[in-house]
Amino acid sequence: MADLPRIALWFRYGPAEHTELFHAMPEIVEALAQHAEVHYFGMTSDTPVPETIRRNAIIHTVVGKVDRTHNQDKHWKTLRWLIALPKVARTCRDLGVKAVYIDETIPLTASIALRYFGPNVAITVADFFVDIYLMPHRLLRPLARWIRRKDLEAWGKLPLIFTRAKATRAYLASQGIPADHIRPVYDPCDHEVFHPLDKAACKKAFGYGEDDVVLVHHGILHPNKGNDRILSALARNRERLPHLRYLLVGDGPDMPRLKEMVRELALESIVQLTGWLPGRADVNRALNAGDIGLVMRVGHQSDDFHMTGALVHSMACGLPILAARLGGVSEVVHDDRNGFLFDPVCTDEFDRRLIELAEDAALRTRLGSAAHADSLVHFSMEAVTSQTVEPLLALAGLSQENAS
Repeated sequence: MADLPRIALWFRYGPAEHTELFHAMPEIVEALAQHAEVHYFGMTSDTPVPETIRRNAIIHTVVGKVDRTHNQDKHWKTLRWLIALPKVARTCRDLGVKAVYIDETIPLTASIALRYFGPNVAITVADFFVDIYLMPHRLLRPLARWIRRKDLEAWGKLPLIFTRAKATRAYLASQGIPADHIRPVYDPCDHEVFHPLDKAACKKAFGYGEDDVVLVHHGILHPNKGNDRILSALARNRERLPHLRYLLVGDGPDMPRLKEMVRELALESIVQLTGWLPGRADVNRALNAGDIGLVMRVGHQSDDFHMTGALVHSMACGLPILAARLGGVSEVVHDDRNGFLFDPVCTDEFDRRLIELAEDAALRTRLGSAAHADSLVHFSMEAVTSQTVEPLLALAGLSQENAS
């Protein structure tokens, strides 16, 4: 192994959380390790490191343990991660690492990597966190715009960028970043974890009856998810759809406000807020308790730039999709094939599509079957692994053919 060229992966939360968020990461590490010595830099969590990553990578612990479910801890550790990155970059340089891959869009990380490691850096551009967390605050908008400019400037110097949607490539190209440096690779789905189960049994486990029609969504609850709009829609339509229920899985900074809205709108019998569930198998059961998979964002520009876990997992579970009409999502969800799209700011269109799906069980079955079939094509673990590994090996001066 010592004679092999070295590739480094950087991910703030570490390998366990990385695998939860990007299911193909163990397979990617294993494939890279056939041709290179893989060094993995990240924090730790209470979740064990996947055995495939442990066997195939040298793991470097940075900063300490992070609790992703605790918002303050997550933000504080992200700041510490940024402070630690110059040392991480110098360590990679001292190790003789040929290429670094940063599989997240933490602000300013590309600039740090270029300055302290060198030009042979790849990054994934997906969530624009400054838009989500800084732009809503008037006093912080100048800082957000400055960070966006610095990031675009740094990304333009990178030889390889991964995106989670073709729409992101189009946006980056419009900002002067060479399109031939950008590789759209959709999020993978581990279909051994997320797949259809017995719906009646899953509904019963979450307290629903046979006549209930369950709208389900999961993820980190921040204001950009627009769940306040969904709660308002449920209140508007409660008389027309008396059996409609909303199962919202996850937690985050918006939870206190959503709880207050549920109380104010008297939605306690309609809305179930589960908080974080123990594991992915539990999330799979929750999704299978649903009849309609909701994909919601408020419609910021950066919302066009990625697929969401709610979309990927709901399709894998065979749910018909009710999704905000966003750039990336619209590449996969097609009206009257596997779901319906709606304008995230148009309440009438959302209500119309929600009623259509809630009142037609046969339509839900047809669209859900197509969604499951499409998930096997769009979110294939094998395809995502190959589409990620090949350009990374090339970045390190290798190829799968000549490295063995």
